[in-house]
Amino acid sequence: MIGGGTSPNHPVAAPDQRATRAEIDLDALQRNVELLRGELAPGTELMAVVKANAYGHGARMVAETALAAGASWLGVATVGEGMQLRAGGIAAPVLVLSPISPAEAELALQARLDLTVATPELLAALTDASRCATGTVGVHIKVDTGMHRYGADPELAAALARQVAATPGLRLAGLMTHFASVDDPDERFTDQQAELFRRCLGALADEGIVPERRHLANSAATLRGTSHHADLVRIGIALYGLRPSPTIPLPAGVRPVMTVRSTVGRVHALGPGSIVGYGGAYRTRSAEQAVLVPIGYADGYRRGLSNRGWMMVAGQRAEVAGRVSMDQTVVRLPIESPVNIGDDVVVFGGAPGSRAPSADQLAELLGTISYEVVSGISPRVPRHYMRGGQALGDDPSASTPAESGAERDHDAPAALVTRESS
Repeated sequence: MIGGGTSPNHPVAAPDQRATRAEIDLDALQRNVELLRGELAPGTELMAVVKANAYGHGARMVAETALAAGASWLGVATVGEGMQLRAGGIAAPVLVLSPISPAEAELALQARLDLTVATPELLAALTDASRCATGTVGVHIKVDTGMHRYGADPELAAALARQVAATPGLRLAGLMTHFASVDDPDERFTDQQAELFRRCLGALADEGIVPERRHLANSAATLRGTSHHADLVRIGIALYGLRPSPTIPLPAGVRPVMTVRSTVGRVHALGPGSIVGYGGAYRTRSAEQAVLVPIGYADGYRRGLSNRGWMMVAGQRAEVAGRVSMDQTVVRLPIESPVNIGDDVVVFGGAPGSRAPSADQLAELLGTISYEVVSGISPRVPRHYMRGGQALGDDPSASTPAESGAERDHDAPAALVTRESS
């Protein structure tokens, strides 16, 4: 793991020299973990959720930094993500939060991953695979208390927990649930979910079955008070300095970890009536400068920001002119504004007080959430890791996340705006 620097066993590579890059502030990440730990009830552990390549920030470097700052668990979504962490030398407990294919059970056990279980079929596969495993297999039974995504109804969850407790080679490492609307000011449904979870725990306790850990809280539930902290909290979006909801503020001092930057690639003076980009979607009304920035929707700068977004170019606000292309975007500045090829561009993020758009502001323009903005920055954008304002280098694994054989979730409609799982 890393404390004041990177792991000596896993040094980062020399920085990719592409102008467009995502700068990951490890000092901010470390401080965020420390501040979030300060919000926890005594005895509660912190799981750093690093699924989806750590929400686009780079799984291994984020995991090492979070563990060094006091996190004790890591959360991923797929077996492949867990295997990537193990390949990077990370030995901390890792929980796969999402359902996996029973065919992946043996791989998961070889990687020493804890699994979230909510079906008899997956439990049967783990039971079979455990017969050849070294050590016991950590099973976390997920109770569906009303979200109706992944989980077992309370009666089935209790039955699965009994089976785990009675099976040599398996251990009941956790009982968990997930809140559907904890960011809603009306807490009644959250309270109902918590009560169903407590009843399930109580029924098992009456039979002498006690899970090693109880966990319910994501970022939003963690920040709303200690009532749902239990033994472990699963913190995702807040780890990266982004609000889980506009209604839930972050602790003072928590700040965004990612800044996406580029440089000016071309400056072109245009007269009145000139068009910019595909389809002539923007036409100048007066003389102005078209400024090319080498970032596009293939990099994760979404096409929905066409004629809507803005960037900070050499310290000046520059609005997107025309359609965002696959690899390039044009922004506009007044004809008299000083700007040159190679000038710095902050696409989003930046230091505290920066006038660049935040991930939240881009999400609002796009009708989505900040989770999608940061996790959508594509693998071809190099991640530059920063400490003390200096670049440490790149983590090659950050841009080539491992994939498991499990299918990705393609079920959510693109236009649906909702909170995510951590």
